[in-house]
Amino acid sequence: MIVRDLFESSPKHAILIADADGELALRLANSYCSSRVSGAIADARDSSHLAALLRGYSVVINCTRHQFNLDVMKAALLSRVAYLDLGGLFVWTRRQLRLRRHFKDAGITAVIGMGCAPGLTNVMAAAAATRLERIDSIRIRIGGMDLNAGKSDLAFPYAAQTIIEELTLPPWKWSRGRFVQAKPRSGWERVDFGPPVGAVWVVTTRHSEIATLPLRFKRQGLRYADFKVGFNRDFVREIVRRLRAGWTIRDFEALPPARKEAPNDYEIVRVIVRGGGRTVRFDCRAQSKPEWQASASDIDTACPASIVAQMLGAGTINKPGVWAPEDIVPCQSLFNECRRRKMILRECGMEGK
Repeated sequence: MIVRDLFESSPKHAILIADADGELALRLANSYCSSRVSGAIADARDSSHLAALLRGYSVVINCTRHQFNLDVMKAALLSRVAYLDLGGLFVWTRRQLRLRRHFKDAGITAVIGMGCAPGLTNVMAAAAATRLERIDSIRIRIGGMDLNAGKSDLAFPYAAQTIIEELTLPPWKWSRGRFVQAKPRSGWERVDFGPPVGAVWVVTTRHSEIATLPLRFKRQGLRYADFKVGFNRDFVREIVRRLRAGWTIRDFEALPPARKEAPNDYEIVRVIVRGGGRTVRFDCRAQSKPEWQASASDIDTACPASIVAQMLGAGTINKPGVWAPEDIVPCQSLFNECRRRKMILRECGMEGK
């Protein structure tokens, strides 16, 4: 979906699709019937070979699993190409931040965690923070509704590995001015997102936003930050049951894909920032795009990544170093581009806690 958005919104740029499955990359590239799009085989773990492949391009968008982030960042340094990824699930994000000096000295800009969550959520928090003199707390909540899902489906809305890690690894929160861990699958909360999503159960999970937002807003008094995402509780119970029965991540990844009917879902991303007796809430609403065969989460993840990659390519964002989205992405420019892609962003300010 990132390639699709790049192709349709950036008509002058060349796009290289590189994947461990070179045949798949080439097939996807050929589906565009355009000389602007090409495919190649690449191993994310081989930084030297990847760097040779990247030379001559302006930006690499890393869509691999987070354990490969450092390898692809090394390739970006070697090839002197700007870098963007979709997140590091807290621990990898912290490791990536340690490369700031290397990227600064090389004159290269890296934006880490720039999809929907992390990414759009970080920028929404930064936009809300500008409305307040003091920031006490940041709460991120995500809920969705899939109108195609059946009760017996065990379908993963995104990478099975990421979902299983989110549900089994201790999540991090920022509490009383320090990082603390919570129990996996704790902090269940019922959130009413309004129509068409309605009330959804959300749970605390490990996420990249919590690795960076406290660093940015600690001086403004930030005392608490957490991230919760909506999961069907029966889905979670089934995942846990199979894990206890000995299932591995590879077993989950081998499950048949979800039904291939046209996507029909809706997702609401909510960021609530409180401080000084005032609350600012930002909502982003995304819906599926059947003509792309894209779900709502495909749209709100792929489009922000594509938009910011284009900003990097155009030099609109140009600050050597490794940065979180809240540090470097221009809020209104991102929001305007998201709206062009039919995503709805709304701000609500209110008095009281």
